[in-house]
Amino acid sequence: MPDLAHMKIGLFGGSFNPAHQGHLHVAKAGLRELGLDEVWWLVSPQNPLKPMQPSYESRVETVKALALPPRMKISHIERDSGTNYTIDLLQSLKRRYPVTQFVFMMGADNFQQLPKWRKWKEIMSAYPIAVIARPGQSIKARLSQTARQYADERLSETYAGALAEMTAPCWTYLTLPLDNTSSTAIRAKLATGPEL
Repeated sequence: MPDLAHMKIGLFGGSFNPAHQGHLHVAKAGLRELGLDEVWWLVSPQNPLKPMQPSYESRVETVKALALPPRMKISHIERDSGTNYTIDLLQSLKRRYPVTQFVFMMGADNFQQLPKWRKWKEIMSAYPIAVIARPGQSIKARLSQTARQYADERLSETYAGALAEMTAPCWTYLTLPLDNTSSTAIRAKLATGPEL
């Protein structure tokens, strides 16, 4: 087990179907704005809220194709834990790395639908959360059930660099320059074939 004591690590999960430059943009911004030591990419074995996806291995390959910069890596801890539920993963990390300062990173679209996730309030209480702006989701996310219910736990973006040191529940909303790349659009383009 690596020595991760007191490190600040961003947990960047998703289906990554496929991973693209927009994801990399978010991960880099999180690394920089949150003052993290590392970002771990967690490819979801199978998102319970989405239809059956391509194989885990093929989606991991799309992350590898991004040529992740230093201080970023693909972690297989979610697959190896044998669960598809975020709360189970976060609880496992708390047991394995009790003094590591994790930040759970998610796009604004996921933050908006968080109440649909299993034990979502326990997710909010597990680790601080960085919500990262996504095209078309800004207002919806900031007016969402989660944002309203946890309004008093929101940390100003000005202090986002201290998020890893905060006690959950605590979240911040990062309004970064947006990248409009979309996995859905990439899949649609692949399905229609190349333009002639």
